[in-house]
Amino acid sequence: MVYKWKTPVYSKVSAQVAGEHIEELEKEHGEVTPQILLDDSRPEDAVLHCLFEWDDTAAAEKWRIQQSKNIVGNLVAVSVESSDSEDGEVRAFVNINNRNEKASYISTVTALSNEETKQRVLRNAEVELEMFTKKYSGLVNVASILEEALRKLTA
Repeated sequence: MVYKWKTPVYSKVSAQVAGEHIEELEKEHGEVTPQILLDDSRPEDAVLHCLFEWDDTAAAEKWRIQQSKNIVGNLVAVSVESSDSEDGEVRAFVNINNRNEKASYISTVTALSNEETKQRVLRNAEVELEMFTKKYSGLVNVASILEEALRKLTA
């Protein structure tokens, strides 16, 4: 198997070396969980050690930022008419920045009431759908569904 990184964030370690090492972990454990990978990477001489944040203060702050994103991303606004079902639910806040920028959220109502932010939200949705499509494109059954969804989104 030939490996490469999707983004250069992890380029401190060759993608080939990382992929082959994770393959070995899979052979050893029957699967690779985040905990297995983390535990394997703890020793300073471990193959992937340098890809982790080992400063506990910095790591804690990064984790709290991730938790903040999860909190905002998990809030939904519920329509009063359909408050007993998921049909009337919509994300309460949406990210209005591109993938390469820091997350910045505004209420969905505000985002959709302004043409510029509405286009950003739609573009972000399109990018996410494209990434999802790439991730699962090898699964033939899913590919046709994804293509149709992308066609509808970009129409």
